[in-house]
Amino acid sequence: TSQRRSQVDLRLDVITEFLEAATHHTLHARGVYPKDLFESRAFYGARVQRSRHPDLETYIGDAIHALRVPISRGDVQRVVLVIKEGDAGQDGLPLERHVFDFCLRPGYLHKTPTAEDVNQLAAAFAACMSKISFLDSTLPPIPGGVLSGVTFELVAYANKQGIARELGTDAWSEERVGVENDDGRDRSTNYGADRSMNSEKQMEFPANAGGKQTYPVKTTKTNLIDIDV
Repeated sequence: TSQRRSQVDLRLDVITEFLEAATHHTLHARGVYPKDLFESRAFYGARVQRSRHPDLETYIGDAIHALRVPISRGDVQRVVLVIKEGDAGQDGLPLERHVFDFCLRPGYLHKTPTAEDVNQLAAAFAACMSKISFLDSTLPPIPGGVLSGVTFELVAYANKQGIARELGTDAWSEERVGVENDDGRDRSTNYGADRSMNSEKQMEFPANAGGKQTYPVKTTKTNLIDIDV
């Protein structure tokens, strides 16, 4: 007989489903893969685009799912989708960094939410996806054009050492510790973290990169989860 999933598992499903959906939807919006590779799906009252390619869906799903435990502890509160030059698995300069910051409210994983809380969160998710849909009208074109030597990687940001080592390099190999916001402000707390540990420097914009701009997409605060895209 199958065991009933715990409340914690169900709560974690919510944030990992959001990160997965946002990744697929952003890849579609920025044209990293052909549009016909995606299909429309329902997500918390919104329509999102999700890849139909099994390898791509597996890669994104496995990467996000591997973060469930550190997310539950609050050790990971930022995941970045980096669109970069080159082919998958190769070095390449980042062209765009799509940042998903999230913070689980105290008690979120264990308390039963009210119907109002759930409706508020669903509306917040739908608003984020709606904004992502219009990225092409907000952001400048990807240099060199899409579908031309462009790929992506997912990078997790940790607020303490050892998360990548804990998960194992087969599950997740990119980790940043004691990170800065894309606007240059330090968002780490005082963990005495080694900022160079397991960092993928090529996934960051160079410090001397000219013309780097930040485009806020959506910030929303709910009784359950705060989200900044």
